[in-house]
Amino acid sequence: MHRTVSVSIKQPLRLKSLTFFALSIPVLFSQTKIPEWCRALPRPEYKVLQRVPISDRWFEVYKVAPAVFAIYEPHQSEEVISYLIVGDKRAALFDTGMGISDLKKVTSELTRLPIVVLNSHTHNDHVGDNWRFDTIYAMDTDFTRENARGSREDAQAEVGPGQICGKLPKGFDPKTYSTRPWKITAYTHDGDRIDLGGRSLEVIATPGHTPDAISLFDRTSGLLFTGDTYYPAPIWLYRPETDLEAPMLPRSADLQPLSRK
Repeated sequence: MHRTVSVSIKQPLRLKSLTFFALSIPVLFSQTKIPEWCRALPRPEYKVLQRVPISDRWFEVYKVAPAVFAIYEPHQSEEVISYLIVGDKRAALFDTGMGISDLKKVTSELTRLPIVVLNSHTHNDHVGDNWRFDTIYAMDTDFTRENARGSREDAQAEVGPGQICGKLPKGFDPKTYSTRPWKITAYTHDGDRIDLGGRSLEVIATPGHTPDAISLFDRTSGLLFTGDTYYPAPIWLYRPETDLEAPMLPRSADLQPLSRK
């Protein structure tokens, strides 16, 4: 979880969840006072990416690689990005964003395959729509289990003064906004492989930002998805759960892509 503004491909964007590097171009809505971070939009880095049309204007979607979609939320200061990685038999959704609008509806416009959710970590801005999905693989930590119970305080801070760029989605009530509880379907561990059919994602534990932080590595495509473990922007590192001595980044030897002839 972080609050700033800078960018490059959130994750690619202020860059929030990405080392896959990728995404932005928000459509601004009328408002009386524009937050300073909002003035930097649209992010110029996203101009080179293929934008995918969807029905919900809270989100922007970019195709950042074959069968890989970055789902960006440009109207909230975290500028979160979730990634939909599609295989032949199912898809993986890496994070579910703020939970301010309906991310599941967006994914249904991008694929009809069953979806398994994995979270880069379980700060509120990455698990907001977990509750909408049936299959969630989570790290086996007390921190994860506690966050799966939901929360209100952190969520409320996300819709406070200066946090929203433009209008909130129709029907959304900021006064009752909270991170809803969600159910863990199964636990995943460092070294696990998630088979999507014709595409495999390797789970790499990268604790530090949080105890349950992970990255996903698509070795065949040479794509690494890092969440808040790495992105070119400021990040909060003073929360109680942060461990600066933990091995946050995967070893380069673990990141060798498969050779291509």
